[in-house]
Amino acid sequence: MESYNDFKKYSILIAEDDPIALGSLANILRRYFKNVLTASNGYNAYEQVLSHTIDIILTDMRMPYQDGADFIKQVRELDQNLPVIFMSAHTDSKTLLRVIPLNITDYLIKPIQIDQVLHLCKELFKKKGELTAQSNISKSLYQLKSGVDVDLDNKIVTKKGEMLLLTKKEFELLSLLIKNRQSVLSKTEIEYLLWDGEIVSESSVKTLIKKLRAKVGEDSISTAKNLGYKISLLN
Repeated sequence: MESYNDFKKYSILIAEDDPIALGSLANILRRYFKNVLTASNGYNAYEQVLSHTIDIILTDMRMPYQDGADFIKQVRELDQNLPVIFMSAHTDSKTLLRVIPLNITDYLIKPIQIDQVLHLCKELFKKKGELTAQSNISKSLYQLKSGVDVDLDNKIVTKKGEMLLLTKKEFELLSLLIKNRQSVLSKTEIEYLLWDGEIVSESSVKTLIKKLRAKVGEDSISTAKNLGYKISLLN
């Protein structure tokens, strides 16, 4: 039996004009989701999108005032990737042609099976988690101009697959330069940030820069005359 415990951090919006079907769906999904929002037509549903954080939309196709297709057209103007599952009793080509351009996740034929909805949501959230993890990993990986790879999160520095051994202070300086890669850091700023106000010799920063350059490449750290130092990255 599949587990849906991780749904508790997500919110779902259900748009359905049949009050009995809407109530039934909402009651079941409240067992799984953090928040279950409801609407009886496209206008109400769009108001929910504007006023709440929603992770997935389950919408009927045929609704009064504004149907599902027109509702999702508006949603797509705000978010091209918000997952949308349509549910409808209609399979005619005219209806399908209206939803195909809307980047939908799936089109379920009524009467829908709740297990099918839960399984689709599980797959969507799994994919979302994987993409988030990949994004977080990529945010911590950098490559210096010299070809040296730096993984800030895991504190690993390599070149052509071989690990470079940096001292604690050398890695702290490298990390500081990468995190401030858009700026030139002055000698005074580096002293303050690395030694936290501790009194150090006049040559401490220059010596540390020299040692780091010897390990990661001279061209990886540039000197801005009378201003300070800046990291040179390839990405």
